[in-house]
This record gives sequence, structure tokens and C-alpha cells, in this order.
Amino acid sequence: MQSQLPSVSGVCAFATHSHAHRTAPGFRRRPILGAAAIGAALLFGGFAIETRLLSAGERWRDNDPSADADIEPVDGVGNNLAHPTWGQAGADLIRLAAPAYADGVYAPALPGDQSPRLISNVLNNQADPSNPTVDLSTVDQRSLSDFGYAFGQFMDHDLDNSPNGSASLPIAVAAGDPIGPDPLPFNRSVIDPATGPGTGKPAQQITIVTSYLDLSQVYGSSQVVADALRTSEGGLLKSSPGNMLPYDNATYFSPAQITALNMANDPEAVSEDELFAAGDVRANENIELTALETLFMRNHNRIAAKLERNHPAWSDEQLYQEARKLNIAQYQSIIYNEWIPAVLGNHALPRYRGYNPKVNATISNEFSTVSYRFGHSLVSPTIAREGNDGQALTDEIPLAVDFFDPNLLSASVTVDPLTGLMSTDIGPILKGDADGNGQAMDLPAIDPIRNLLFGNGIIGGQDLIALDVQRGRDHGIPDYNTLRAAVGLPKLTSFSQITSDEEVQAALAIAYPGGVDTIDAFEGGSAENSTDDSDVGPLFQAVMADQFERLRDGDRFFYLNESFDREETALFNEANTLTKVIEANTSVTNLQSDAILFHASISGTVTIDGQPRGGQSVTLHLLDTSGNILGTETTNDRGQYSFDELSGPSVTPGVTPGVSATGFYVVSVVLPVGFTQSSPAPAAIEITGGGVNVTSVNFRLNGPAPAAKRRPRPRR
Repeated sequence: MQSQLPSVSGVCAFATHSHAHRTAPGFRRRPILGAAAIGAALLFGGFAIETRLLSAGERWRDNDPSADADIEPVDGVGNNLAHPTWGQAGADLIRLAAPAYADGVYAPALPGDQSPRLISNVLNNQADPSNPTVDLSTVDQRSLSDFGYAFGQFMDHDLDNSPNGSASLPIAVAAGDPIGPDPLPFNRSVIDPATGPGTGKPAQQITIVTSYLDLSQVYGSSQVVADALRTSEGGLLKSSPGNMLPYDNATYFSPAQITALNMANDPEAVSEDELFAAGDVRANENIELTALETLFMRNHNRIAAKLERNHPAWSDEQLYQEARKLNIAQYQSIIYNEWIPAVLGNHALPRYRGYNPKVNATISNEFSTVSYRFGHSLVSPTIAREGNDGQALTDEIPLAVDFFDPNLLSASVTVDPLTGLMSTDIGPILKGDADGNGQAMDLPAIDPIRNLLFGNGIIGGQDLIALDVQRGRDHGIPDYNTLRAAVGLPKLTSFSQITSDEEVQAALAIAYPGGVDTIDAFEGGSAENSTDDSDVGPLFQAVMADQFERLRDGDRFFYLNESFDREETALFNEANTLTKVIEANTSVTNLQSDAILFHASISGTVTIDGQPRGGQSVTLHLLDTSGNILGTETTNDRGQYSFDELSGPSVTPGVTPGVSATGFYVVSVVLPVGFTQSSPAPAAIEITGGGVNVTSVNFRLNGPAPAAKRRPRPRR
């Protein structure tokens, strides 16, 4: 088992596996559900299924379930009947811009630029300048919860995986860098052997998973993996005690199946037979990812069990394929109705007009290697595990020790031998992800991302941002300006056109002394001011919108291109949001309606001498129970104030500002000179989840007593 770091595909907050994927023989086409008439209605920029009753002859479920035309292929082959290889596992990534290899074929792009680690130190360091041991704590300005990055990574592992090859391209580290002194190891991605050196053709990287949003991270991207994960009874996927994922050992799989699953174990901190097994080799990469893998395994089995109760005569194959269809449909609904509007804006995609066989859904290199890595900026430094009251059930998990440690997940409470932390079921982790905001989408990234990746919690790990930059050069991604032009955006001529932040402008000039035309696309896109209604800037928005439109329009089995009978529609509506999926498959009962966002607020009115006084603004502080000031507001002309997740900054840089997570908060008033407070101090205010808005936290003040009038002196 090799230990070098892998290529990081997309929003992966950490990294993908390092060893080569061993492709099992015997791939065969097993395409899930035929293209039927569109039965969808557009609602407020989102989509909802509209029932269309089918005749018995139309319903695939009532016919032979092995008929290829109506079953989505697990390997993607034949999703597009006219172009069967589009979107298949093993396909080349497509390109939106011409490759920019230094030699036109394979030499890394932008050879004149500085080391990615140096650039990361200049642009991406989130440490407090006055105390470099502490990261500045920020809040996502679109109010994304931690699911902004966690669910984004789960999606990414469905969409692409470009494994590492043997060619080394180490990243230079300057003398005195705490992550040094040795260069950071980096292996170049595997390329299509028909391209690259000796062929005269520019190198093209591959993806070993299907491009489609088909839950391949749960079901697999080959028939042998898909079959290995099935019980072959009742349409169910394999699970271990406590409704957890099966373990990668002989209790659940044959030796040949274990070889086909090929589960990654980069740090090798636990033995392979302790790992969980799933459709994606990277399922154990971090605890949030594993929790989501487990969630959608449970969701499949929940649906299959309901179908079996309703249709006791159905075969295992019928139950499996129908449960898979509905599980994928619910997953796609979450992406297009919740995640994409939250990240890219409500109007990032044009209206859906049905399946278009001329659209190639294959993942673009610019998407997987540049724009979809935006989530690395959002990652929080700890993973909370919370109960339905929004309070911690046990200690948070530091991100730095979160890699490839399946022992942190268990249906019964145990002690993880690696970290000494208590294990939990997936529910507390998913509740914790919903219960607070992610970090801001900007250039800086937290220390565990930049210095501790796979370092077991100590300096000496990897720098994910440096890896992102190096991966772009490895894949021949052109400079920032060239990529902007390729997606229809104007080229820029100055750093000030990229961002209005003067400090970022100055840092860009240091990192890229050659000017705007030498900026790595990932760093330039990360530095851009966000567009209206979006969490990202114009470049990332354009690349991601292009990809998600093609994934929708070029997928013959996209859920809006399906027909659903009444039973299917009812089952779909039971869990067509992330909140519903979590609450249907865990003990969590207290989530906001849209778990991708976290909004909460505390508000009230300040009266002076019994009435709001417009001419006298009053200052109030929001504090945590330790006394840290998290934000400051002043009353408006009606005496009203409000704190929310975007209130701030906090006085202490390392403390997250605003009402940005569940917990207890305190509001205090700063008395103007001569004023007194006649109302009692409010009790601590409890926020138990997103969507909680506490009102009427009011204060009564008395103004200064009027000065006594001076009596006139009597005349003499």
C-alpha cells in the first residue's frame, strides 16, 4: 500500500486515495431507468415532481427488471445511447480551455511561477497576524452551514476521481517553513495512455468513476463493486451492526470482492479490515464523508424495506433497482433544489427543458481541478457532535485527527483507540454539520488544511492549498485570465479588478510578480469578489454552472426526466430534502428545513423612559457564555436591534462571530453616560438549531434625571 498523497478531486476537503485503482475484469452494462416523458413543474427556481400515471405496459417495474433500456448503467456506459462512452467510468476529463502544458504535451503549466507552497503562505494563511498559533475565525457570507463543504465533498466523490500515477512532481518548501524542510511529496495524475509523452497529443487525465450524479459513491462505478455491496435479498445493501456500513473484511466480502472494492487507507493508522466499505474508495477519508455515505446506504435500505412490504412478490432485483432509482432521485433533488441555489445562486442555471442527447455530461478538468475545490476555504477546524437540543453530546473532533479513522463512528458508544475520543452514531455528526456556519469563502484556509493534512495533528503534514495549485499545473490548466476568457468572461488587467480587498491585491502582487496573466486559476478564482446571490466569484460560478447544467441536461436518467406513479411520488416526497433524509434515517428530529444553510437571530427593542427614543442610539453586545464579545449592534430609530450569523466581528479573532452556531448567547446593553437599566438582565438565550429566531429580548433604560432648574437670585 503506497503512502504518498493522492490527487485531490473537487471539493474534497482533505485528499483522495494514493494507490492505483485495481479495476476488476468483467465490466458489463447494467443500465437504472429509461427516459420517460417529463413530469416536472418549475417552482420558484427549483423543481418538484408532478405525478403522471403510467399504463401497466409503461411501468418498468412490472416488466423484466433486467431490460437494459430502463436501468441506469452502474458504470455510465450507455446512459447516452448515441454516445455510450460519455460520462462513463474511466473516461477522459473534457476541457473548457485548451491545455497549457509548458511543452504543449505534458510539462507542467506556468513553469515561471513560484512554488505553490510559497504562494499558499502568502495568499492562504488564515493565522491571526498578532498570534500565528490561532486561526482567524470567519463566517460564510451566504450563511452556508458545514454541509456547504461536507455535502459538496460527498457530491464530488460521486463525480470524479483522478488517481495518482508514479510520476513525481514535489513541491519546493523554503528554508524555515514549519512544514519543511523536505519538499512536499506530490505524484502526477494518471493520464490516458493514448495521450502525453511519445504521442504528440496533450496529456488528458481520466476519472475512474462515472460523471453522472448517480450515487456511485454508494453503489459503485463497476458491476463487480455494485454486486459486492448487495445482500442479494430484499433489494438491500450490506450493512454492519447498528445500521453502519459493512466492514472491509471477510465477514462481509470475499477476497476477490475486497480486491475490487480497493478501499483507500492513506495514513494506515488502522488495519484495512477495520475500514468501512462503500462504492467509493475514499469513503473513510473523513468522518463527515463516512457519515453521509452511511446515510444514503440507510436511505436505500429504508426505501427497499417499504417497497418489499408493499410488493411482497417482487424479486431482489426489482426491489434494489426501484430503491436505487428513488434514492438517486432524492439525492439529485437535494443538489438542484438546495445545494446549487445556496452555493451558486437561485438563477445560476437556466430552466430545465428536458433531456438533450447532444449534451455531454462528462466532468471537465477545470471543474474538478479548479472551481470545485472552492470548498477547501469553507472547512471548519472541528467536527461537532450534537443532540437534538443543539448541545454537544461529547467532545468535538479536531479536523487534524479526522482522517481515515472509522473507529470514531459506532452505533454504541466506544472509545476510539487512536484519538481517545468517544465514538457516536452518524446522527450527532450530521446534526453538528447543520448546526453552524462554515468558514468564509475566500483565499485563507485554516491551519489543519494548510499544515496538518495527514500529519496526525502535528506540523509536518501536507498543505492542501499547495496541492490544489500544483494539481492545476500538473493537469495543464491555463492561467486565470486565459481560463476566464475560455468561459466567456473578460480578461482583467489589474489585481484591483479581481478583488476590492486592498490587502488581497497586495498579496497577489507578491505571489505573482509577473502580473495578472501569471495567476494560477485556482488562486485567482478564490480571490474574486463573489457575484450577487452566490458564494463564489464569476470564474468559479461560470465553470460550476456549466458543469451542473450539463450533468442535468445530459443525463437520460435525471429525476425530472423520469415518470413517477403515485407510490413513487409519495416515497420520493418522504425524503426529497437533506433534512428529510437525515430525519428519516437517524434519531435527529430538530433540523432547519434547509440543512445546507444556517440562519439564526436574536432581536429585541430598547426603550428609554418607557418609549423608543429615535434620537438616542444604544449599543449592544452579543456575547458567548465565556464573556467573549461576538458582535456589536446599535439600535435603529425605533429602538430595535438584531444579531444574526453575520453580526461581527468578534473582539477575539479566534472566536467565531455572530449567532453562527447552536449554543447559549447573552445580550448586554452598553449604558450611555448617565443612563441606568431598569429591566433585569436577560437570561442566556438558547439556540437549538438553524431557523431559530429569538425575539423580544428587550431592555428598559432610564435616561439621566433632568437637571434641577436654578432659582433666580432675588434682587437687592
